[in-house]
Amino acid sequence: MKRIRLLVLLGAVAVALPLGLSAAHATGGGGGTPANQVTIQQYVDYDFAGAALDVGLYVRCTGGSGSVIVNVSQSPPETPYPLGAGSGPQIVVCDNSTHAVGVTITGFGFDAGRAKVTADLTTASGGSAHAERWATIVVV
Repeated sequence: MKRIRLLVLLGAVAVALPLGLSAAHATGGGGGTPANQVTIQQYVDYDFAGAALDVGLYVRCTGGSGSVIVNVSQSPPETPYPLGAGSGPQIVVCDNSTHAVGVTITGFGFDAGRAKVTADLTTASGGSAHAERWATIVVV
């Protein structure tokens, strides 16, 4: 009986992990191809003594212009501090084409390793999109 419960639990975890942890690309809106999308790149660039990061995004939106706000948080053992956290904004072009966007994050306590990254897009026409993922901070 205990083996069956363990197998059921492991099966549920195996199904939930890919869905919950790899949401690197998310959209706003309903069915079909959404007008607003934001995708977070897998790697984040460590810039300056744990206080600045560069996060790469791909953004597609409509409405002329918009803005994206990116938040990054990192906990031990990746950082020696209780919490590394920061955020940064960027203005984006919303012409229904996909654009590469770089966002500089200012904060404190970042180090090389895994970090949680979220991105929230808002367009001038009132549209939105959200994405989140675990990314790897790398020293280049």
